[in-house]
Amino acid sequence: MIIISYIVKRNNKKIVLLNPAEKGKRYARQLRNGYVSETGVKLSEKDRAYRIGYLNSRSDCAKAFKSKTENN
Repeated sequence: MIIISYIVKRNNKKIVLLNPAEKGKRYARQLRNGYVSETGVKLSEKDRAYRIGYLNSRSDCAKAFKSKTENN
């Protein structure tokens, strides 16, 4: 079950707060679909690169953690 937390800014704009796992799932879904599901805007090359980099970073961190814990 995903619990989504919102913050309402001064200009009454809602901002979604996600933990890293939820953020990764959202970015993976957006890359598969090719657009931002909340706004319907197509992902630009910069947006795609940022999301791919974020997911690769999470993957690298997980591999490093796994290799550290297996050696102990």
